[in-house]
Amino acid sequence: MCSSTRAGNPGGSGTEQPMVSVVIPTYRGGRELLQLVESVLRDSYPCKEVVVAIDDPLSEVLEALNKLGCKLLVSNSRRGKVHAVNEALGMASGEILVFLDDDVVVEDRDFLRKIVEAMRSYDVADVKKVIRGRSLLAKLVYIEYVAVNFASMLMARLAGYAVAFNGAAFAIKRKALEDLGGFPATLTEDFDLGLKCFLHRLKYTFIDTTYVLNYPPASWREWYRQRKRWAVGVSDWLRRNHRILLKAVVEMPHVLLPGLVLLLPSLVTFTMTLILYNLSRFKVAALLLIGLSSLMSQLLPIATLVTLNIQLVYMLTAIPLFITMLVFTAWHIAAARRLSMRSEAYLYPVYLFLYQVLWLVILLAGLMRVLVLKRTDVEDWVV
Repeated sequence: MCSSTRAGNPGGSGTEQPMVSVVIPTYRGGRELLQLVESVLRDSYPCKEVVVAIDDPLSEVLEALNKLGCKLLVSNSRRGKVHAVNEALGMASGEILVFLDDDVVVEDRDFLRKIVEAMRSYDVADVKKVIRGRSLLAKLVYIEYVAVNFASMLMARLAGYAVAFNGAAFAIKRKALEDLGGFPATLTEDFDLGLKCFLHRLKYTFIDTTYVLNYPPASWREWYRQRKRWAVGVSDWLRRNHRILLKAVVEMPHVLLPGLVLLLPSLVTFTMTLILYNLSRFKVAALLLIGLSSLMSQLLPIATLVTLNIQLVYMLTAIPLFITMLVFTAWHIAAARRLSMRSEAYLYPVYLFLYQVLWLVILLAGLMRVLVLKRTDVEDWVV
């Protein structure tokens, strides 16, 4: 027997199983959406429904969705993700709401049952995300998502609250979401919802007994466009909520500071580089001595000694960076093992010194755009 908030029984009793509404917002739709809906409908959990909020749908996708028998909320114009999911809440009847991006893949036939079991004592839950693909970009994003998952697990295990979570796959009790007033209309609706959960002290857990598969961007160009949007969104989120976040850091430094470092290790290497490699005066002195040595041969030994010293200093200062890389690589291996994910340790130097640096630069540029230029607009995106 299924219990439903729409039936006036928010808690359920006895052998009743809570109704689960799987809400999937999408723009136009496509093959990935149809495969996702089919996999959720095949899930072994009996008390479920699928609600698809689709903007400007392709006719063939709309026809296929009607045949599948899911609930449809159709808009012929582009409402945007936030408006779509908030409107879908009026159509959903479940006690537990599971929100999925339209491009994730659900392989586990017991996906919903495991979510229901994990949610018994919690209000909101993040679901483990695993990147699919074997390209270099996919592997680098995979390493990043090991950190994302581990940071989410840290918040759940050490604090029991979340200040943010990845909205590609998560679950929340219906009553909790209604008490929060639904999704906030921002670029980072998942981050803002997570922060509202923290302010209302909603109990949070991380579900690693099941997972969804995510596809990385198809190219570096797409990755760059995605990260530019994320950078502006995160920067705006930081600008609007910095006082709350500072209080959260004071309250949970043992969770948020390690989480930040794990998510953005380039902060460590970038800071170390600024501190360790301030050798401009020595370089100028070496060049000056080399130039003067062409006029006064007596200066050649001194010029040679200064040049050798500069090279020695670079070698010595490279050691801390090398040790830092080893520490982060070891952490990646341990985190992947804890999360039952594969390790891509051999690529971690590329991830740390290339991928992460690119992402840090994009983030800093986004921060400047928001704080200095006061611009939060992004191309090809509707809230």
